[in-house]
This record gives sequence, C-alpha cells and structure tokens, in this order.
Amino acid sequence: MKHTLLFIALLTLSARGYGQQDKGDAKSSPKLGIQTGYDPGVKQRPSYPFRAFLNKFSVNLSTGYGRTFYRHELSGYNYVRNAQGSYITPGLAGGNLVGYSNWFNAVTPATVALGGDEETYKLVPASDGDIAMASGGYSIPVNLAIYFNLFRLRVGGGAMVDFHRANVPEPDNFLTTFAAPDPVGARMFRYYGLLGYSVYEYYDNAIGVDVRVGKINMGRNFAAADPSLFVNVGVTLEKVFSEYFRVYLRPAYEYKRYDVNLPETAINHRNSAFWITLGVSVNYPDLPRSPIKNDKTQMRHYVSDGQGNKKEFRGQPFWRKQDPKIGELYPHLQKSKRKRRAQRRNIFKKK
Repeated sequence: MKHTLLFIALLTLSARGYGQQDKGDAKSSPKLGIQTGYDPGVKQRPSYPFRAFLNKFSVNLSTGYGRTFYRHELSGYNYVRNAQGSYITPGLAGGNLVGYSNWFNAVTPATVALGGDEETYKLVPASDGDIAMASGGYSIPVNLAIYFNLFRLRVGGGAMVDFHRANVPEPDNFLTTFAAPDPVGARMFRYYGLLGYSVYEYYDNAIGVDVRVGKINMGRNFAAADPSLFVNVGVTLEKVFSEYFRVYLRPAYEYKRYDVNLPETAINHRNSAFWITLGVSVNYPDLPRSPIKNDKTQMRHYVSDGQGNKKEFRGQPFWRKQDPKIGELYPHLQKSKRKRRAQRRNIFKKK
C-alpha cells in the first residue's frame, strides 16, 4: 500500500512539473530571446507581405441586362409622324414641315412636304400643351471594377462598355398606322468611382451596397447629347466560394439625364435605367500554391525546402476554401469523381 501511494505521489509531481515546463515554453526565453514551442510571429505578420497587399484588392468582371426609360417634354414644338419618319417642328408653313428628325440623339434638320391630305401624316399640335414623350431602350453591359477592401469598406473605380439600342420617343398613348422609325444603336463608354460597404455576412453568403458615380460617353450616334454625371446605386447578393473567389448578383437603379441643344431651345432628356448583372469577384491569393505537385492539403500549411527553411503554402485552387471547417472538406478530387461516374455508367450499361 505504501508503494502504491508513493507511486501516485511521484506521478502527480511529474505531471505538475511537465505542465509547468510546457507553460514555461510558451513564455519568452531570456537566453534565446525568442518564444519556444511554435514558430514566432506567424500570427503577427503575413508570410508574403506583397501578396498580402495585393490580396486587399478585388477585381470584378460582370455582364447582364439594362433597361433604359427615356422621358422628355416638347414645349412649343409640334410632333409629326409620316411614312418617312418622326419629326418635331416649331410650326407648319404652307403644308411644309421645317423641323428636325433625330432630335433626341443627333438633331438632323429636315424639310418635308406634307401635302394637303391629312391622311398622309399624323400630327400632335403644340397648341394642346406640352407633349410628354417616352420610349425605352435596352443594354448589354461588360463591366470591370477594381476596389480596395478596408475592413468592410470598399473604395475603387471601374469602366464599362454598354451595347445600347434605343427606340425613338413618341407621345404617350400615340396611335397611328405609320411604322415607327428604326431604333438607334450605340456603343457607350463610362468611367466611375465606387464606394461600397459589406453590410451583412453569414457563412457563405454576403450582402453589400455600393454607389457608383461617373461620366458617360454616349457614342457618335448620340453626338448631340450632353450627358450629366450618373449615379448608380446597387445591392450585391454574394455567394462566397473561398477567401479569393465569389459570385454575385447585383440589381441596381441608375439616375442620369442629358441635354440636346436645338437652335430654339434645349431639351432635357431623362434616361434613368434599371440594371441586373451577374459577376465574379477575385482576390489575388496571399499564399502561393504548394510546390509539391500532389499536395492537396485542405488547410494552410508549411513546407520545408530541404535546407531547414519552412514556408507557408496553400494546397487548394483559389476557388476552394483554404481552411475549410467541419463539414466543408472536399472528400474527393474532381478527377476521382469523373472516374467513379464512368465506372458506374459501365456497371449499368447493357451488355
């Protein structure tokens, strides 16, 4: 019994001493001047400072669909539609129209003989008051944006090319047998600044808001247009696939307008738009891929170069999580999945 009690006492003392030794290892050693028991400074500084800086930038590429709503009022002008097209004119002189076509984009002077038969044209006179004009257009955008991530704040800018097609405006509730003029096509360019904020993040989902303000070059087919600054406010609904890759859907409303100067006056056109775009956002990885070709480690880890030097690497492609949590591991490689699918097809194939 005495031997048993002595053995338990020695075991307890040794365990206590071992625990104290481990605790001491976690403190700074006065002789070596470093912390023992782990790699010093791993959590305090990035392994690759330049990569860590580039990782703060997000590159976004997107496309989608836009719908533009053209609105303006004609004050002091008659609107005329005939078989040749649509025109506005300050007055009719002796059955002849002296006015303009393409007044909403290029302003082309026009003189048209209407004749005495009113069935050859359709007239909305200026005497009825201001004529409310409306039409629509659609756009296919290709957008590139780059912003810097400062905590949840996003600051940057971008550029976009917009393949646009617009119908010529006509009076509200306008009915006629004459065909509408051909739509106007244009390739528009824009540049803008961006300010955004990541409002909500939950597991693999995130919601952000951003405001884009910039200038539009409406293209040569809108040579007479003098556009104002545009303001675009949108919400990004983001699916986070990894630390470096996400896909987002962005609905947005855009306010803008432009002026067209006629010899008699200037017409203010409102061309606000609604956008829905789908895009990808990529960050430059802060860690390089492991130099070992078959290294598929699903976490950040260290690899020795054979000379005792250890460097931190990632084992997964940039579109996969580098440090997946429980239930997020990738159990099989894509190559293995394809191989197993082929094997299953062979099993059920008729002989």
